[in-house]
Amino acid sequence: MTNLSNAYLLVSHGSRDPRPQAAVAELARQLNLCLGAVAPVTSPILVGTAQLELAAQPLHLQISAFACRCVEVGIVRMVILPLFLIPGVHAIEDIPAEVALAQAEIGAAVKLVVAPFLGSAADFTNLFAQNRSSLPCQSIIMAHGSRRAGGNESVEELASNLDLDPAYWSIDPSLVDRVAELVATGATEIGILPYFLFSGGITDSIEKLVSELRVQHPQVQLKLGEPIGNSPQLVSMVSQILGSLV
Repeated sequence: MTNLSNAYLLVSHGSRDPRPQAAVAELARQLNLCLGAVAPVTSPILVGTAQLELAAQPLHLQISAFACRCVEVGIVRMVILPLFLIPGVHAIEDIPAEVALAQAEIGAAVKLVVAPFLGSAADFTNLFAQNRSSLPCQSIIMAHGSRRAGGNESVEELASNLDLDPAYWSIDPSLVDRVAELVATGATEIGILPYFLFSGGITDSIEKLVSELRVQHPQVQLKLGEPIGNSPQLVSMVSQILGSLV
């Protein structure tokens, strides 16, 4: 059951492309409905959104503004969920630093709690595996990648569990390299599964790159999967995560 004194803030990376933030806003809307359905009628459910980058205000000011809304309805605890899939610098260092700044600004009026990043959730592998099931046996998981030490371990583990070859957008090995390696082994059908929550500029660039790879390797069928996207399963999973943090 949702506690009367809790609110939730979904923190995404931020993008110049409006689609990711629209998707996060829709996720927040559905979570409000979902959490409201299982909470007491008098519970002031609040699920908000904020962006780490490319927002009108720094994240700590967005958090402070949301905290003011919480105070207005008597909420004294805010759970902040980083919508990040890997333990990179943003999820492990930047967001906690911004939360610390916000906590210093708002004082004891609202207690701020940072939840583990979304990709660390126990059920997240199962959610991602549903997208993998429609792709060929020889497939690649395409993640953003992190230069932070240990930042890609979760991707490597997920790749191992689902029998995928990992590739990264920002670091090596690249998608180009991975496809070339599989082609060299005689693969004639290769799946590519974007490890991104929602569609946006990077997933568009991946789609363009796959089109170029199809020209380079006409003998190989490249099948591009979809990002995770909003779904009842995602809403249910995030709702359970938030409920467990009360």
